[in-house]
Amino acid sequence: MIVMKFGGTSVGTPAAIRKTAEVVAAARDRKPVVVVSALSGVTNQLLAAAQDARARTAPARELVRPLRDRHRRVLGELGLPRRLVDPDLAWLEEALHGIYLLRELTPRSLDYVASFGEVMSSKVVAAHLSKRKVPAKAWNAWDAGVVTDDGYTEAAVLPETYPAIKKALAPVLGEEVPVVTGFLGRTRTGERTTLGRGGSDYTAAIFGRALGAEEIQIWTDVSGIMSCDPRIVRNAYTLRHVTFAEAAELAYFGAKVLHPKTVEPAVEVGIPVRILNTFSPQDEGTLVLREVPDAGTRAAVQGLAVKRGNMLVNLTSTRMLDAEGYLSQVFEVLARHGVSVDCLATSEVSVSMTVDARYAEALKGATRELRRIARTTVSRGRAVICVVGEGISTVPGVAGRIFGVMGNEGINIELISQGASELNVTFVVRDAEADRALHALHATFMGQASA
Repeated sequence: MIVMKFGGTSVGTPAAIRKTAEVVAAARDRKPVVVVSALSGVTNQLLAAAQDARARTAPARELVRPLRDRHRRVLGELGLPRRLVDPDLAWLEEALHGIYLLRELTPRSLDYVASFGEVMSSKVVAAHLSKRKVPAKAWNAWDAGVVTDDGYTEAAVLPETYPAIKKALAPVLGEEVPVVTGFLGRTRTGERTTLGRGGSDYTAAIFGRALGAEEIQIWTDVSGIMSCDPRIVRNAYTLRHVTFAEAAELAYFGAKVLHPKTVEPAVEVGIPVRILNTFSPQDEGTLVLREVPDAGTRAAVQGLAVKRGNMLVNLTSTRMLDAEGYLSQVFEVLARHGVSVDCLATSEVSVSMTVDARYAEALKGATRELRRIARTTVSRGRAVICVVGEGISTVPGVAGRIFGVMGNEGINIELISQGASELNVTFVVRDAEADRALHALHATFMGQASA
Protein backbone atom coordinates (compact mmCIF):
# COMPACT_ATOMS: atom_id res chain seq x y z
CA MET A 1 0.00 0.00 0.00
CA ILE A 2 0.99 3.63 -0.40
CA VAL A 3 0.16 6.91 1.28
CA MET A 4 -0.65 9.85 -1.02
CA LYS A 5 -0.63 13.32 0.52
CA PHE A 6 -2.17 16.22 -1.41
CA GLY A 7 -1.40 19.79 -0.36
CA GLY A 8 -3.61 22.84 -0.50
CA THR A 9 -2.90 23.67 -4.14
CA SER A 10 -3.85 20.10 -5.11
CA VAL A 11 -7.31 20.55 -3.56
CA GLY A 12 -7.67 24.31 -3.92
CA THR A 13 -10.05 24.48 -6.89
CA PRO A 14 -12.57 22.17 -8.60
CA ALA A 15 -10.08 21.64 -11.45
CA ALA A 16 -7.34 20.71 -8.98
CA ILE A 17 -9.62 18.30 -7.13
CA ARG A 18 -10.47 16.62 -10.42
CA LYS A 19 -6.74 16.18 -11.15
CA THR A 20 -6.21 14.80 -7.67
CA ALA A 21 -9.03 12.32 -8.17
CA GLU A 22 -7.49 11.17 -11.46
CA VAL A 23 -4.17 10.54 -9.73
CA VAL A 24 -5.83 8.59 -6.91
CA ALA A 25 -7.97 6.55 -9.30
CA ALA A 26 -4.87 5.55 -11.27
CA ALA A 27 -3.27 4.23 -8.08
CA ARG A 28 -6.21 2.16 -6.77
CA ASP A 29 -4.38 -1.13 -7.25
CA ARG A 30 -1.72 0.05 -4.77
CA LYS A 31 -4.31 0.37 -1.96
CA PRO A 32 -3.81 4.08 -1.29
CA VAL A 33 -4.52 6.03 1.85
CA VAL A 34 -5.06 9.68 0.90
CA VAL A 35 -4.09 12.54 3.24
CA VAL A 36 -5.39 16.01 2.40
CA SER A 37 -4.68 19.57 3.47
CA ALA A 38 -7.33 22.27 3.61
CA LEU A 39 -8.24 24.06 0.39
CA SER A 40 -5.41 26.50 -0.38
CA GLY A 41 -5.66 29.60 1.78
CA VAL A 42 -8.44 28.26 4.03
CA THR A 43 -6.27 27.66 7.11
CA ASN A 44 -5.09 31.27 6.98
CA GLN A 45 -8.73 32.40 6.62
CA LEU A 46 -9.71 30.36 9.66
CA LEU A 47 -6.88 31.74 11.80
CA ALA A 48 -7.74 35.28 10.70
CA ALA A 49 -11.42 34.67 11.50
CA ALA A 50 -10.47 33.57 15.02
CA GLN A 51 -8.44 36.74 15.56
CA ASP A 52 -11.24 38.88 14.15
CA ALA A 53 -13.75 37.21 16.45
CA ARG A 54 -11.59 38.01 19.47
CA ALA A 55 -11.27 41.61 18.32
CA ARG A 56 -15.02 41.72 17.56
CA THR A 57 -14.26 42.96 14.05
CA ALA A 58 -17.42 41.26 12.80
CA PRO A 59 -20.00 38.79 14.13
CA ALA A 60 -19.35 35.10 13.65
CA ARG A 61 -21.88 34.64 10.84
CA GLU A 62 -20.08 37.28 8.77
CA LEU A 63 -16.70 35.69 9.43
CA VAL A 64 -17.96 32.30 8.28
CA ARG A 65 -19.70 33.58 5.14
CA PRO A 66 -16.60 33.66 2.83
CA LEU A 67 -15.72 30.10 3.85
CA ARG A 68 -19.27 28.92 3.29
CA ASP A 69 -19.44 30.62 -0.10
CA ARG A 70 -16.14 29.14 -1.26
CA HIS A 71 -16.89 25.57 -0.21
CA ARG A 72 -20.41 25.70 -1.66
CA ARG A 73 -19.01 27.06 -4.92
CA VAL A 74 -16.46 24.23 -5.14
CA LEU A 75 -19.08 21.62 -4.30
CA GLY A 76 -21.49 23.05 -6.87
CA GLU A 77 -18.87 23.02 -9.65
CA LEU A 78 -18.05 19.40 -8.82
CA GLY A 79 -21.74 18.46 -8.98
CA LEU A 80 -21.83 17.55 -5.28
CA PRO A 81 -24.43 18.56 -2.65
CA ARG A 82 -23.71 22.22 -1.90
CA ARG A 83 -24.61 21.73 1.77
CA LEU A 84 -22.24 18.82 2.34
CA VAL A 85 -20.10 20.70 4.87
CA ASP A 86 -22.83 22.92 6.35
CA PRO A 87 -22.83 21.00 9.68
CA ASP A 88 -19.11 21.73 10.06
CA LEU A 89 -19.65 25.38 9.20
CA ALA A 90 -22.37 25.56 11.85
CA TRP A 91 -19.96 24.20 14.47
CA LEU A 92 -17.33 26.67 13.30
CA GLU A 93 -19.77 29.55 13.63
CA GLU A 94 -20.59 28.51 17.20
CA ALA A 95 -16.90 28.39 18.08
CA LEU A 96 -16.27 31.84 16.62
CA HIS A 97 -19.34 33.19 18.43
CA GLY A 98 -17.91 31.92 21.73
CA ILE A 99 -14.60 33.64 21.04
CA TYR A 100 -16.53 36.81 20.09
CA LEU A 101 -18.49 36.79 23.37
CA LEU A 102 -15.53 36.03 25.63
CA ARG A 103 -12.97 38.13 23.74
CA GLU A 104 -10.59 35.30 24.51
CA LEU A 105 -8.60 33.12 22.11
CA THR A 106 -6.61 30.27 23.65
CA PRO A 107 -4.27 27.90 21.78
CA ARG A 108 -6.89 25.16 22.33
CA SER A 109 -9.68 27.18 20.72
CA LEU A 110 -7.34 28.28 17.92
CA ASP A 111 -6.63 24.64 17.09
CA TYR A 112 -10.33 23.84 17.16
CA VAL A 113 -11.06 26.61 14.66
CA ALA A 114 -8.10 25.67 12.45
CA SER A 115 -9.21 22.03 12.26
CA PHE A 116 -12.25 22.76 10.10
CA GLY A 117 -10.22 23.32 6.92
CA GLU A 118 -9.02 19.72 6.67
CA VAL A 119 -12.30 18.32 8.01
CA MET A 120 -14.18 19.98 5.15
CA SER A 121 -11.64 19.26 2.40
CA SER A 122 -11.56 15.55 3.28
CA LYS A 123 -15.34 15.37 2.82
CA VAL A 124 -15.18 17.20 -0.51
CA VAL A 125 -12.41 14.97 -1.90
CA ALA A 126 -14.01 11.74 -0.65
CA ALA A 127 -17.39 12.70 -2.12
CA HIS A 128 -15.83 13.53 -5.49
CA LEU A 129 -13.91 10.24 -5.57
CA SER A 130 -17.09 8.34 -4.80
CA LYS A 131 -18.91 10.18 -7.56
CA ARG A 132 -16.13 8.99 -9.93
CA LYS A 133 -16.86 5.38 -8.88
CA VAL A 134 -13.82 5.22 -6.61
CA PRO A 135 -15.22 4.09 -3.25
CA ALA A 136 -13.93 6.54 -0.65
CA LYS A 137 -14.68 7.66 2.89
CA ALA A 138 -13.62 10.80 4.75
CA TRP A 139 -11.80 10.10 8.01
CA ASN A 140 -10.94 12.59 10.71
CA ALA A 141 -7.37 11.78 11.74
CA TRP A 142 -8.42 11.18 15.34
CA ASP A 143 -11.04 8.63 14.29
CA ALA A 144 -8.30 6.89 12.31
CA GLY A 145 -6.13 6.69 15.44
CA VAL A 146 -4.03 9.89 15.77
CA VAL A 147 -3.57 10.70 19.47
CA THR A 148 -1.45 13.65 20.63
CA ASP A 149 -0.37 15.44 23.75
CA ASP A 150 -1.94 18.79 24.62
CA GLY A 151 0.78 20.93 23.01
CA TYR A 152 -1.76 22.96 21.08
CA THR A 153 -0.65 24.41 17.72
CA GLU A 154 2.36 22.04 17.68
CA ALA A 155 1.14 18.85 19.27
CA ALA A 156 3.31 15.74 19.54
CA VAL A 157 1.96 12.42 18.36
CA LEU A 158 1.83 9.75 21.07
CA PRO A 159 3.08 6.16 20.57
CA GLU A 160 -0.37 4.56 20.81
CA THR A 161 -1.19 6.26 17.52
CA TYR A 162 0.59 3.64 15.43
CA PRO A 163 -1.30 0.50 16.56
CA ALA A 164 -4.54 2.48 16.61
CA ILE A 165 -4.14 3.50 12.94
CA LYS A 166 -3.40 -0.07 11.94
CA LYS A 167 -6.48 -1.32 13.79
CA ALA A 168 -8.73 1.35 12.23
CA LEU A 169 -7.58 1.33 8.60
CA ALA A 170 -5.94 -2.00 7.80
CA PRO A 171 -9.33 -3.78 7.46
CA VAL A 172 -10.61 -1.32 4.82
CA LEU A 173 -7.51 -1.03 2.61
CA GLY A 174 -8.30 -2.06 -0.94
CA GLU A 175 -12.06 -1.92 -0.34
CA GLU A 176 -12.28 1.85 -0.08
CA VAL A 177 -9.92 4.81 -0.20
CA PRO A 178 -9.62 6.44 3.23
CA VAL A 179 -9.35 10.22 2.79
CA VAL A 180 -7.74 11.40 6.02
CA THR A 181 -7.45 14.91 7.42
CA GLY A 182 -3.83 16.02 7.49
CA PHE A 183 -2.40 18.33 10.15
CA LEU A 184 -4.81 17.20 12.89
CA GLY A 185 -5.00 14.98 15.97
CA ARG A 186 -6.87 14.74 19.23
CA THR A 187 -5.77 14.47 22.85
CA ARG A 188 -6.66 11.56 25.10
CA THR A 189 -9.40 13.74 26.56
CA GLY A 190 -10.90 14.45 23.13
CA GLU A 191 -9.62 17.96 22.35
CA ARG A 192 -8.66 18.72 18.74
CA THR A 193 -5.02 19.59 18.10
CA THR A 194 -2.87 20.64 15.16
CA LEU A 195 0.61 19.32 14.38
CA GLY A 196 2.34 22.55 13.37
CA ARG A 197 4.25 23.47 10.25
CA GLY A 198 4.21 20.76 7.60
CA GLY A 199 1.57 18.91 9.60
CA SER A 200 -0.03 17.19 6.62
CA ASP A 201 3.34 15.76 5.49
CA TYR A 202 3.79 14.60 9.08
CA THR A 203 0.38 12.92 9.01
CA ALA A 204 1.33 11.09 5.81
CA ALA A 205 4.56 9.85 7.38
CA ILE A 206 2.74 8.67 10.50
CA PHE A 207 0.17 6.71 8.49
CA GLY A 208 2.88 5.31 6.21
CA ARG A 209 4.84 4.01 9.17
CA ALA A 210 1.76 2.64 10.96
CA LEU A 211 0.55 0.75 7.88
CA GLY A 212 3.95 -0.38 6.57
CA ALA A 213 3.66 1.61 3.32
CA GLU A 214 5.98 0.77 0.45
CA GLU A 215 6.15 4.48 -0.39
CA ILE A 216 4.87 7.85 0.82
CA GLN A 217 4.00 10.26 -1.97
CA ILE A 218 3.86 14.01 -1.43
CA TRP A 219 1.79 15.51 -4.25
CA THR A 220 2.28 19.23 -4.74
CA ASP A 221 2.49 21.83 -7.52
CA VAL A 222 6.16 21.27 -8.43
CA SER A 223 7.85 18.23 -9.96
CA GLY A 224 10.17 17.41 -7.08
CA ILE A 225 13.18 19.01 -5.44
CA MET A 226 15.14 21.18 -7.84
CA SER A 227 18.88 21.66 -8.17
CA CYS A 228 18.24 25.37 -7.59
CA ASP A 229 15.28 27.75 -7.59
CA PRO A 230 14.20 27.76 -11.28
CA ARG A 231 13.03 31.35 -10.90
CA ILE A 232 16.70 32.25 -10.50
CA VAL A 233 18.47 29.61 -12.60
CA ARG A 234 16.36 28.75 -15.65
CA ASN A 235 18.26 25.53 -16.32
CA ALA A 236 17.69 24.14 -12.85
CA TYR A 237 16.50 20.56 -13.03
CA THR A 238 14.67 18.05 -10.86
CA LEU A 239 16.91 15.91 -8.67
CA ARG A 240 16.12 12.25 -9.28
CA HIS A 241 17.35 11.02 -5.87
CA VAL A 242 18.35 12.85 -2.71
CA THR A 243 19.08 11.61 0.77
CA PHE A 244 16.95 12.69 3.70
CA ALA A 245 19.96 14.61 5.02
CA GLU A 246 20.33 16.52 1.73
CA ALA A 247 16.60 17.26 1.63
CA ALA A 248 16.82 18.58 5.19
CA GLU A 249 19.62 21.00 4.36
CA LEU A 250 17.93 22.24 1.19
CA ALA A 251 14.60 22.69 2.96
CA TYR A 252 16.06 24.64 5.84
CA PHE A 253 17.80 27.03 3.50
CA GLY A 254 14.83 27.77 1.28
CA ALA A 255 13.80 24.76 -0.84
CA LYS A 256 10.40 24.39 0.82
CA VAL A 257 8.99 21.44 -1.11
CA LEU A 258 9.49 19.12 1.85
CA HIS A 259 9.92 19.91 5.53
CA PRO A 260 12.21 17.05 6.60
CA LYS A 261 11.22 17.04 10.26
CA THR A 262 7.74 16.02 9.20
CA VAL A 263 8.86 12.80 7.53
CA GLU A 264 11.00 11.53 10.40
CA PRO A 265 8.58 8.64 11.12
CA ALA A 266 9.25 7.42 7.56
CA VAL A 267 13.01 7.95 7.82
CA GLU A 268 13.21 5.91 11.02
CA VAL A 269 11.86 2.79 9.32
CA GLY A 270 13.33 3.41 5.87
CA ILE A 271 10.16 4.19 3.91
CA PRO A 272 11.03 6.19 0.76
CA VAL A 273 9.28 9.52 0.17
CA ARG A 274 8.53 10.61 -3.39
CA ILE A 275 7.78 14.24 -4.33
CA LEU A 276 5.37 14.47 -7.29
CA ASN A 277 3.39 17.06 -9.25
CA THR A 278 -0.40 16.75 -9.20
CA PHE A 279 -0.66 18.81 -12.36
CA SER A 280 2.05 16.91 -14.22
CA PRO A 281 1.71 13.36 -12.85
CA GLN A 282 3.81 11.83 -15.63
CA ASP A 283 6.93 13.56 -14.25
CA GLU A 284 9.23 11.23 -12.34
CA GLY A 285 9.63 13.58 -9.39
CA THR A 286 12.24 13.20 -6.64
CA LEU A 287 12.73 10.11 -4.52
CA VAL A 288 14.02 10.85 -1.01
CA LEU A 289 15.89 7.93 0.55
CA ARG A 290 18.05 7.16 3.53
CA GLU A 291 20.83 6.15 1.10
CA VAL A 292 20.81 6.84 -2.63
CA PRO A 293 21.54 4.02 -5.12
CA ASP A 294 24.10 5.98 -7.17
CA ALA A 295 26.15 7.20 -4.21
CA GLY A 296 29.48 6.23 -5.77
CA THR A 297 28.97 8.00 -9.08
CA ARG A 298 26.78 11.02 -8.37
CA ALA A 299 28.09 14.59 -8.35
CA ALA A 300 29.61 15.95 -5.17
CA VAL A 301 27.16 18.87 -5.14
CA GLN A 302 23.48 18.08 -5.56
CA GLY A 303 21.68 21.32 -4.90
CA LEU A 304 21.84 25.01 -4.07
CA ALA A 305 19.50 27.01 -1.86
CA VAL A 306 19.33 30.58 -0.66
CA LYS A 307 17.73 32.50 2.22
CA ARG A 308 17.51 36.23 1.63
CA GLY A 309 16.92 39.22 3.85
CA ASN A 310 19.09 38.06 6.74
CA MET A 311 21.02 40.16 9.21
CA LEU A 312 24.72 39.51 9.80
CA VAL A 313 25.77 40.11 13.41
CA ASN A 314 29.48 40.47 14.22
CA LEU A 315 30.80 40.50 17.79
CA THR A 316 34.45 41.31 18.54
CA SER A 317 36.09 41.38 21.98
CA THR A 318 39.50 40.48 23.37
CA ARG A 319 37.59 39.24 26.45
CA MET A 320 36.75 36.14 24.44
CA LEU A 321 40.39 35.04 24.47
CA ASP A 322 40.72 31.98 26.75
CA ALA A 323 37.53 33.03 28.51
CA GLU A 324 35.24 30.29 29.72
CA GLY A 325 31.53 30.90 29.32
CA TYR A 326 31.78 33.83 26.93
CA LEU A 327 29.69 32.19 24.22
CA SER A 328 27.14 31.11 26.79
CA GLN A 329 26.69 34.78 27.73
CA VAL A 330 26.06 35.65 24.09
CA PHE A 331 23.45 32.95 23.64
CA GLU A 332 21.78 33.69 26.96
CA VAL A 333 21.22 37.25 25.73
CA LEU A 334 19.81 36.03 22.43
CA ALA A 335 17.56 33.51 24.19
CA ARG A 336 16.16 36.15 26.55
CA HIS A 337 15.13 38.22 23.54
CA GLY A 338 13.79 35.27 21.57
CA VAL A 339 16.35 35.53 18.76
CA SER A 340 17.22 32.39 16.79
CA VAL A 341 20.58 32.05 15.02
CA ASP A 342 20.91 30.29 11.65
CA CYS A 343 24.65 30.23 10.82
CA LEU A 344 27.59 30.69 13.14
CA ALA A 345 31.36 31.12 12.82
CA THR A 346 33.80 31.86 15.63
CA SER A 347 37.45 32.73 16.13
CA GLU A 348 39.51 33.52 19.23
CA VAL A 349 38.16 37.05 19.51
CA SER A 350 35.06 37.22 17.33
CA VAL A 351 31.67 35.65 16.66
CA SER A 352 29.72 36.07 13.42
CA MET A 353 26.17 34.84 12.96
CA THR A 354 23.14 35.28 10.76
CA VAL A 355 19.67 36.09 12.03
CA ASP A 356 16.47 35.95 10.01
CA ALA A 357 14.85 39.32 9.31
CA ARG A 358 11.71 38.35 11.26
CA TYR A 359 13.77 38.80 14.44
CA ALA A 360 14.67 42.41 13.58
CA GLU A 361 12.79 43.99 16.51
CA ALA A 362 13.94 41.41 19.02
CA LEU A 363 17.53 41.82 17.82
CA LYS A 364 17.47 45.53 18.67
CA GLY A 365 17.06 44.74 22.36
CA ALA A 366 19.59 41.93 22.22
CA THR A 367 22.14 44.19 20.51
CA ARG A 368 21.92 46.75 23.31
CA GLU A 369 22.90 44.04 25.78
CA LEU A 370 25.56 42.50 23.57
CA ARG A 371 27.32 45.85 23.23
CA ARG A 372 28.11 45.66 26.94
CA ILE A 373 30.36 42.64 26.34
CA ALA A 374 31.60 43.11 22.74
CA ARG A 375 31.88 45.54 19.86
CA THR A 376 28.72 44.66 17.92
CA THR A 377 27.72 45.48 14.36
CA VAL A 378 24.60 44.47 12.44
CA SER A 379 24.56 44.39 8.64
CA ARG A 380 21.22 43.96 6.88
CA GLY A 381 20.30 42.63 3.44
CA ARG A 382 22.44 39.52 3.51
CA ALA A 383 21.82 36.25 1.66
CA VAL A 384 22.75 32.85 3.08
CA ILE A 385 23.76 30.47 0.28
CA CYS A 386 23.90 26.75 0.98
CA VAL A 387 25.76 24.28 -1.26
CA VAL A 388 24.52 20.76 -0.50
CA GLY A 389 25.73 17.27 -1.37
CA GLU A 390 26.89 14.10 0.36
CA GLY A 391 30.04 14.31 -1.78
CA ILE A 392 31.24 17.47 -0.06
CA SER A 393 32.50 15.30 2.82
CA THR A 394 34.34 12.81 0.59
CA VAL A 395 35.54 14.64 -2.53
CA PRO A 396 38.67 16.74 -1.93
CA GLY A 397 38.69 20.35 -3.04
CA VAL A 398 34.95 21.05 -3.27
CA ALA A 399 35.07 23.94 -0.81
CA GLY A 400 38.12 25.39 -2.61
CA ARG A 401 36.25 25.30 -5.93
CA ILE A 402 33.25 27.05 -4.35
CA PHE A 403 35.33 29.92 -3.08
CA GLY A 404 37.33 30.04 -6.31
CA VAL A 405 34.07 30.57 -8.22
CA MET A 406 33.14 33.40 -5.85
CA GLY A 407 36.56 34.97 -6.29
CA ASN A 408 36.28 34.82 -10.08
CA GLU A 409 32.91 36.56 -9.83
CA GLY A 410 34.30 39.25 -7.54
CA ILE A 411 31.80 38.36 -4.82
CA ASN A 412 32.92 38.99 -1.25
CA ILE A 413 32.10 36.26 1.30
CA GLU A 414 31.34 37.66 4.76
CA LEU A 415 30.83 34.42 6.73
CA ILE A 416 31.65 30.76 6.09
CA SER A 417 30.12 27.83 7.95
CA GLN A 418 30.32 24.10 7.30
CA GLY A 419 27.69 21.95 9.00
CA ALA A 420 28.65 19.23 11.42
CA SER A 421 27.09 16.77 8.97
CA GLU A 422 29.79 17.80 6.45
CA LEU A 423 27.30 17.71 3.59
CA ASN A 424 26.90 21.43 3.20
CA VAL A 425 29.00 24.54 2.85
CA THR A 426 27.17 27.71 3.79
CA PHE A 427 28.32 31.26 3.26
CA VAL A 428 26.97 34.80 3.35
CA VAL A 429 27.00 37.42 0.61
CA ARG A 430 25.05 40.60 -0.05
CA ASP A 431 21.48 40.05 -1.23
CA ALA A 432 22.25 41.92 -4.45
CA GLU A 433 24.98 39.38 -5.33
CA ALA A 434 23.04 36.20 -4.52
CA ASP A 435 21.60 35.54 -7.99
CA ARG A 436 25.00 35.93 -9.65
CA ALA A 437 26.54 33.57 -7.10
CA LEU A 438 23.89 30.90 -7.71
CA HIS A 439 24.24 31.14 -11.50
CA ALA A 440 28.02 30.71 -11.29
CA LEU A 441 27.85 27.82 -8.83
CA HIS A 442 25.17 25.99 -10.79
CA ALA A 443 27.18 26.31 -14.00
CA THR A 444 30.31 25.00 -12.27
CA PHE A 445 28.92 22.09 -10.26
CA MET A 446 25.79 21.00 -12.12
CA GLY A 447 27.50 20.83 -15.52
CA GLN A 448 24.89 23.00 -17.23
CA ALA A 449 24.91 26.56 -18.50
CA SER A 450 22.75 28.61 -16.18
CA ALA A 451 22.06 31.64 -18.32
